[in-house]
Amino acid sequence: MPGNKAGSRKDRRPGLEWRRGKEETKEHLITAALELFARKGYRGTSVRDLAADAGVTTGAFYSNFRSKRDIYIAIIDKITSTIQVMVDETAREVIELMKKRGDAHMEYELLRRPINRLLDEAARHESLMLILRREGLGQDPEFQRDIDRVWERFVAAAKNALDIYVEAEFAKPYDTELVARALVPMSIAMSLYDVQTKGERREDIVSLLASMLHGGATQWMMWRELEGKARK
Repeated sequence: MPGNKAGSRKDRRPGLEWRRGKEETKEHLITAALELFARKGYRGTSVRDLAADAGVTTGAFYSNFRSKRDIYIAIIDKITSTIQVMVDETAREVIELMKKRGDAHMEYELLRRPINRLLDEAARHESLMLILRREGLGQDPEFQRDIDRVWERFVAAAKNALDIYVEAEFAKPYDTELVARALVPMSIAMSLYDVQTKGERREDIVSLLASMLHGGATQWMMWRELEGKARK
């Protein structure tokens, strides 16, 4: 019996090594795709190019991804998940700091830190940002459904952060989804511009986004209230 147990452990070892090898191959392919898509564009890059750059066979590519489109979407999903987690964690950190200070008027300075983190994350994934800038978001009908899904995840992350702010009673309730839909394209555009300019205008970008986020929703609510009173 003991001999059989030892034998079964030995039999499982090749499977574990195969899974590790498959995961490494997948990561090599994603790394190659980031570089090639950024440099040559999605349509200018072939599956053969991706496999060669990753140092694997085309067969190995197809054992990990069904198509070139799948690896493109996998890359975008990966960065989207990272940003979603970062936005949520940072929003909660900012709220906790504001609660400790007991001063809701300090949020402008506190907003600068999460915006800087967002831009740092974009710069860290420069290849992906270049892909987005080169290929565009939703320009190709082939990707439209997947891009729409990714876009909604960005909106959901921004809305959740704004909801946390409202629930902490640092602002009156307002349409956080509508504000999130205005905020997301502006943030992506500024992140692309920050990467394009190599961070040369980072302080201006951070100040602009913080000012618009800090005062934009508040000003909008005030105007809505005034419009409501004027109609009465």
